[in-house]
Amino acid sequence: METFDENRNFNHEDGLKTIYAMIQKAKSTIGGNYRYYLLWGYLVLSACLLEFILIRLVHFNRHYIVWPLLMGFGAVVTAMWAIRQKIGSKSQSHIGRVMGYLWGGWLISFLILMLFANLRQEYDVILPLTLAMYGLGIFVSGGVVDFKPLIIGGIISWMAAVLTFFQPYTLQLLLVSVVIIVSYIIPGHMLRVLSKNQKA
Repeated sequence: METFDENRNFNHEDGLKTIYAMIQKAKSTIGGNYRYYLLWGYLVLSACLLEFILIRLVHFNRHYIVWPLLMGFGAVVTAMWAIRQKIGSKSQSHIGRVMGYLWGGWLISFLILMLFANLRQEYDVILPLTLAMYGLGIFVSGGVVDFKPLIIGGIISWMAAVLTFFQPYTLQLLLVSVVIIVSYIIPGHMLRVLSKNQKA
């Protein structure tokens, strides 16, 4: 009976160690992916500020053009990085697959929401929906790898999503800019430091 209990405890501890090792490996992987957070963080920040300037200072009618241009550029760069990463990687962890499905599903859901918001010309809901979707993606990502800055960033994104529903579009742009800095750019730089420390 004692041998069974000892084996059970040993297996339980081994299991916990294995799970911890997987989480640390996932942290290392997501740390190495800091460039995605920085790329999209700075692109969205640039799009928000440029559109704000085009609306308030330049009075350019097609101010929205910054979004397809910058997001299209981001999509191309992301695809190139992802292909290069897949070629260079021999295997993918379970957590890596989870993250792939999460962000793949996130992108499909986001595109559906954006498509119908544009078709229905409900432009004032686009940025609040975007923040809500950001919150989902980074909250789950942070939870999977136990990285609190992303979890906090997700919560802040959700709170800001509620707030932006009650604001005019130009103010929404400024709110999104602040949220992107807190939820994407700062965690992205923290992940960059984490990645460099793990390589050292």
